[in-house]
Amino acid sequence: MQPWGSPCPKCGGRVRPQEVNHPVTTMFQKSSIWKTQVQSQIATQPLQSSQNILNYRGKCIRAIMALKAGRAPKEGIRYLSVGLDETIQKLQSAFERVKSGEPEILWLIGDYGEGKSHLLRLVTALAEEHRFAWAFVVHDKDQNVGLHKPAWLFKRLLFELRWTNSMGLDEFIKQEEERISGLYRKLRPKYPNSWQERAEYQYDRGMRSDLPKRLCELSEGIRRKGYQGIAICIDEVENCCQLHWNQHLPAYETLIRLYEHLEGSVLLCLALTASGLESLKACWRSYNGREAESFLEEVSQDNITMPRWQENYALPLAERIYRLHAVAFDWQPTVTPQEVAERAAVQAKQTPSGKWRTFVQAVVNALEREHQKAVTYQPVATKPSEPVSVVPKTLPTQAVSVSSPKPSSSKIQPGDRVEIVRTHFRGFRGIVERVRDNELEIVLDGRTPIRIKLPLDAVKKLR
Repeated sequence: MQPWGSPCPKCGGRVRPQEVNHPVTTMFQKSSIWKTQVQSQIATQPLQSSQNILNYRGKCIRAIMALKAGRAPKEGIRYLSVGLDETIQKLQSAFERVKSGEPEILWLIGDYGEGKSHLLRLVTALAEEHRFAWAFVVHDKDQNVGLHKPAWLFKRLLFELRWTNSMGLDEFIKQEEERISGLYRKLRPKYPNSWQERAEYQYDRGMRSDLPKRLCELSEGIRRKGYQGIAICIDEVENCCQLHWNQHLPAYETLIRLYEHLEGSVLLCLALTASGLESLKACWRSYNGREAESFLEEVSQDNITMPRWQENYALPLAERIYRLHAVAFDWQPTVTPQEVAERAAVQAKQTPSGKWRTFVQAVVNALEREHQKAVTYQPVATKPSEPVSVVPKTLPTQAVSVSSPKPSSSKIQPGDRVEIVRTHFRGFRGIVERVRDNELEIVLDGRTPIRIKLPLDAVKKLR
């Protein structure tokens, strides 16, 4: 995995021969003492401006492609965060509390297309600014990634872990992965027949209570390497409603253990839709009782949501997408941001839900159409023809006949091999079976003998 760092300013610009991300010179040095007093002596790097993405065409292209597909981009998310000042302040306060060693669990709730995944990507961007390691996973029962499988969830978190500079963390993460794999190897001899199913069940059961401890140990190890903590983002938690009936209790138990026993510099962000939260209340009430319902009721009252779409967000957001598209495709749009914003705002207003996504996709599609109109066919430059006076005089030549070869019909007799030079059978060969006046009867070569009749001038004799 290639580490992320501040790119070298010398390779910026709109030119895209090769986009190279140079490693950042770190202020950290290996030492046996990695305590809080050493942390305070580390010089932190200045935060990059949110407009830094405009200096790199490759990043702009990836951002535009993500927006066109209706996904939150991994790059430039701060630049595209319009109208989120209060939300960013709440997240900044949460990061400050986690830096002091206080764990934090945040719920991000929003319907489809209303910026729920955008908020999670915003958390990852803030994590990099605050020198946090972070992981982004999607709750998926088919991949065994979720609260119902805490061991698999922890292993996936290790795999998805990202950081701004990989110095010193690679070996630490490798040791964590080896340790979690070693538990499977210990359980295997106990269940020689069906060790996979039973060992996974036993291990996941123990991991329900151990997951908070493992996350705390992970955050401590990351802090010893010079980072402030770890941020974990789990999207689409409403997929818990799709679990089998006997997996709801493990999922709820894992979540409650995280609430009760999570320690260390850990920021846990759980995202789900508002309708998914209501469905989860009804589902967990059936399997886990009123306690689960009351717990989720508190979640519905204490959460972070994307602000509602307003028309005053249209022009600032359209202008930023406008600049991204101009840099990505190296062109100057022929329409103004005001025109694009007005058309997209009308489409967003007519949409009952998902107004944020509808507006963003409408802006990108409008710019795509204008870009296609601007791209015209450019003929290949050719060398200009020489003047007539320079063209050398050539001797007259005899006209060359381009007519078909003259057949030697007078010499063709039954039994001769011929090749067809005209008609749609041109190129076929065969044997002359009969000659009548100006017509031939030929048996074509092949597994199945096919007889055809052709005029004499349509064939030539083969030697």
